[in-house]
Amino acid sequence: MYRTIAYGMGIAAQQGMRAGALSGLVTDVDISSIADTEISVSALQEFWKSAAPSLQSLAFNIVAAIIIYFVGKRLISIATKVFEKFLSHTSIDVGVSTFLVHTAQFILTALLLFMIVAQLGVNTASIVTILGTMGLAVGMSLQGSLSNVAGGILILLMRPFKVGDFVSTSFGDGTVQTIGLVYTTLTTVDNRTLAIPNGTLSNSAVFDASALPVRRLDIAVGISYDSDIAKAKRIMEEVYKSCPGFLPERESDLNVHVSALGDSSVTIEGFGYIKGSEYLKSKWYVLEEVKLRYDANDVKIPFPQMDVHLDTMA
Repeated sequence: MYRTIAYGMGIAAQQGMRAGALSGLVTDVDISSIADTEISVSALQEFWKSAAPSLQSLAFNIVAAIIIYFVGKRLISIATKVFEKFLSHTSIDVGVSTFLVHTAQFILTALLLFMIVAQLGVNTASIVTILGTMGLAVGMSLQGSLSNVAGGILILLMRPFKVGDFVSTSFGDGTVQTIGLVYTTLTTVDNRTLAIPNGTLSNSAVFDASALPVRRLDIAVGISYDSDIAKAKRIMEEVYKSCPGFLPERESDLNVHVSALGDSSVTIEGFGYIKGSEYLKSKWYVLEEVKLRYDANDVKIPFPQMDVHLDTMA
């Protein structure tokens, strides 16, 4: 009987020890988990409290930047159209007007981008420094091209000639087709395209034959010493008056005279005013008609000739 009681008490003691150990294990796990959970929640709360103002400010700046972009883009479009309409009512050349409109649009767009970047909190001073350094490097590597651009701007602003004018340059003659920022394009008389760099063109002499509506046509013809000078002068004067481009209202300015006494000819020269748009046609007409009428009226035009004498030796 004592053995039975002792055995029962031993089993009960073992079961009690196992239950206590299991209870302690469960208790330790629950306390650690609760502590970790409380630390995590408190850390998230503190992070949110510290980050919330920054996130709210960032969200506000992004929304404001988007609004500034769309509103600024619309305002730039309106301002560009108003500026372009204003220039169309002035006497500014079409090329200059287009250049000014594009320049104004570029400047306004750059200002808009700087406003957006500043709204997002980016330091604009560093951006300006970087852009300045890049611009200096690009400028040094493109000196020739930039000089052409500067020449194009000068031509567009100073307007020494315009599109449609017939000009004479050291590179050739032709009608101006386009005035770009880098090249000015001419169409020559024989229908070829001549592109001249603006940097060189802006630093050289350019004769604009279309700048004035009236031009003076100068013709000089040599006659022989035994020809009638008075007859030669009268014939040249009649040819000028019969020219299709001659201006009757400037007839009093017509002048035919002897300009030089050469080694083998007397030079008859005429000055007459004609329409600028018909200069070449008038010049060709006067030269041909003077030759034909001189021949018909026995007015000799000398030309170089060589006399060869042969001595026969006996």
